[in-house]
Amino acid sequence: MISPRSIENVIEAARIEDVVRDFVDLKQRGANLIGLCPFHKEKTPSFSVSPSKNIFKCFGCGKGGTPVHFIMEAEQLTFPEAIRQLAKKYQITLEETNQSETSFEDKQERESLYIINQFTVDFYKNYLWENPIGQSVGLSYFKQRGFLESTIQKFDLGFAPDEPDALMQSALKQGYKIEFLQKLGLVNTHQKDFFRNRVIFPIHNLTGKPIAFAGRTLTTNAKSPKYINSPETELYNKSKTLYGLHLAKKSMRDKNYAILVEGYTDVMSLHQAGIENAVASSGTSLTEEQIQIIKRITSNVTILYDGDPAGIKAATRGIDLLIQEGLDVKIALIPGKEDPDSFIRKIGSEAFELFINKEATDFILFKINLHNQESENNPLKRSVAAKDIVQTIAKVDDPIKRSIYLKQTASILQLDEIHVIESCNKLIKEELKNKMFSERRRALDRDQQILKDLNDDESLPMHIQDISVTSDEIQEKDICRVLMLWGQQWYDETEQISFAQYIIENISDTIPFFENDLIKSIILDVAQQLSNGIVPGVPYYISHENKAIANLALEFTMSKYEFSQNWSDRWNIFLSTQKIPEENFRSDITNSILRFKLKKYNKAILEFEKKIKSSSISDIELEIELKSHQHIVKERNYIATLLKTVVI
Repeated sequence: MISPRSIENVIEAARIEDVVRDFVDLKQRGANLIGLCPFHKEKTPSFSVSPSKNIFKCFGCGKGGTPVHFIMEAEQLTFPEAIRQLAKKYQITLEETNQSETSFEDKQERESLYIINQFTVDFYKNYLWENPIGQSVGLSYFKQRGFLESTIQKFDLGFAPDEPDALMQSALKQGYKIEFLQKLGLVNTHQKDFFRNRVIFPIHNLTGKPIAFAGRTLTTNAKSPKYINSPETELYNKSKTLYGLHLAKKSMRDKNYAILVEGYTDVMSLHQAGIENAVASSGTSLTEEQIQIIKRITSNVTILYDGDPAGIKAATRGIDLLIQEGLDVKIALIPGKEDPDSFIRKIGSEAFELFINKEATDFILFKINLHNQESENNPLKRSVAAKDIVQTIAKVDDPIKRSIYLKQTASILQLDEIHVIESCNKLIKEELKNKMFSERRRALDRDQQILKDLNDDESLPMHIQDISVTSDEIQEKDICRVLMLWGQQWYDETEQISFAQYIIENISDTIPFFENDLIKSIILDVAQQLSNGIVPGVPYYISHENKAIANLALEFTMSKYEFSQNWSDRWNIFLSTQKIPEENFRSDITNSILRFKLKKYNKAILEFEKKIKSSSISDIELEIELKSHQHIVKERNYIATLLKTVVI
């Protein structure tokens, strides 16, 4: 187990902006950074990072937390796994306690799968470099393809021997479990190695961990597929994986565009030539998930495929998806019968980069020109081409860009521009109509499910079963907000009284009357912490084991909107009636407590009046309650005066 001191060192060292930038392209907005959320599909950034608070929050899907929480979500890791990964990133040595407990057998299954995959990488690499057969067959193949030893090492390439169970036997000797080997698809149900007599291309996730493998046969047997891939596993989802992304992401971000190619060796050739912003889809056609991954790093993509019919078909297959996701897409087709791998070795890296810059064509214009060549003298084909192109243009969000494309389409295909525009608008209206219908359908299904769950769960308190929120709960939430955000600040530094103590002491008599059970539990938790001499701060709440409390703290901490410094920095316009929000907490706390007490006193007064009207109260009880009532009225009126509120 990792020692508490080591965990604390990692948490203190990890910077949220550094961690998130490995996954998301962030841009400055005020004091915070924004980008596209890596946890759900979106076109407009709703993902916010606060360097000063060292937390993140997505206002679209609601996820948020510390750097540790981000890594846990992004990589689907446990807390210890996330700590280890961050420790490696920041070069922090972890202290281990009870080392025997961290042996392989006791590790969690997901970590075990990563370990076995890394063992497999090393096994195939060792066979490629050290075994005579691996050298003569596998290594010779890579070198004949023009790959340098440094490139072979960079991509962790290997060779699977032509033996039925070489990997399995080696893994079992190391103590690895056969059921894990089978889960990863490395060993089949007959206890035979899945990859045999093939060169091996390990597939990595975004952070560089091996998650799957691809094997290429070197035989000419027509019955044997050229490439085979690992099956999808807990670690590997091919539709969400891009080959070479862990090596390409920095260059993609620096150059602000990605080169998308078809094959593994295409990626390797480009990287070897110094063009490191190249990736390939992993054994599948381009998917929405892969496009979203690229978009989080850069919004510009150049597709580089073969110029033969198959390459053109592959290049056009994903056009609607790319355009629909708002990417700026260009395409460059390799001339003749070359592929990117052979072409770059033929002309050299410098000429290849010039080729990309010169030949890369806007994807829409490429499609127009392609159809124009096929339908130049055939009106019927030109009509079909126009419909196909307009369907793609209708998916462009930017109205100005869409207008330019429509104008160019009409000009090149010699069509009436008005008719082209009308056709496009009709498609857009139909798409919006279908989208609205689908959203309403999903919302209705979701609401029905929520109501069903609430009605089925008799253990829920009545106020939770009721979807509406009372005004008392709103004020209780406001009390909780100031308690979480500013509880550690000094109310009286001389007397060493924190605002948390001040708040708890002032509302302690009202705790039994709280309507929201979650807020009440937080108040009681803070009261317990204070009794132990601990004044909890924002990190305590954000990292709370109760996810509802952690999410509430994030909601309070990260605002979707922020006060713009441009008012003062650029226009010399300052707040004249109050301090900026970050410095206004004292007034917030005082007013929140006063408003809260006023609300409770008013309710107590109404309850007393109901008792009087019911005539069910005895004279003795009336005399006792009347004194209490008079005190409450006096206190209520005093608070109303402080708040400048008129009471009737």
